[in-house]
Amino acid sequence: MNGSRWRVALVLAVAGAGVAAMGAAIAAPGADANLTYRAYLPQISQAETAPTPVPAATATPTPRVETPDGRVTSLYLGSARILGGAPIESRGTHYVGGRELFEDPSAPQFVSTYPQWGTGRPGRTAPGVGGMNTIFAAHVNYVNYGNGPFAYLHQAAVGDALYVTLDSGVQLAFTVASVEIVPLANLNMDPVVFPTLDSHTERITLISCGGTFIPAAVGGEYNSRVILIAERYVP
Repeated sequence: MNGSRWRVALVLAVAGAGVAAMGAAIAAPGADANLTYRAYLPQISQAETAPTPVPAATATPTPRVETPDGRVTSLYLGSARILGGAPIESRGTHYVGGRELFEDPSAPQFVSTYPQWGTGRPGRTAPGVGGMNTIFAAHVNYVNYGNGPFAYLHQAAVGDALYVTLDSGVQLAFTVASVEIVPLANLNMDPVVFPTLDSHTERITLISCGGTFIPAAVGGEYNSRVILIAERYVP
């Protein structure tokens, strides 16, 4: 990505969320006038000598514990010079001409991830529910900025270790399974975004621009995408 939109169409299923409301039953006006509504209270008598009051126990406040939500705070892949320093942000999608596209990183130094449309978050794969795929995207370079976080993504090799650190402090190790430079004309994003994974496989996908830069009057565009896939086994 060089500053212009990187065009990748997505087809997503959107599920609506139902909201249930609880209401209280109220006697409607015009109910049978012969019905009498009465409240029965137990008779309370006070003893001649009141008991000595027992002081109430002082409750110890429970400290608030911030629960990590599985966000990724850093990526490390030495062979691609991804050294954990690039800030990671959550981004969404937008529509252009009826096609749903990834949003670019908000600044050239950011790595974007897209959790809200179902690519999962690392470390949450459970046996029997199917594997998850988490996608990260970043610029290869940017006008008036220089190299982006994924400038050397193409230099990674199969078998390299990709380390993912979560906001809980847990670090997960993935193994690079493939690194491909795919021309835009041949790019089918469906298996990249929504791969078929068994319940013991969790995937990380890193995407950036690559191939040949095609200049334009303003900016330009790369004619390919670099797609790196790394996986880990989940018992």
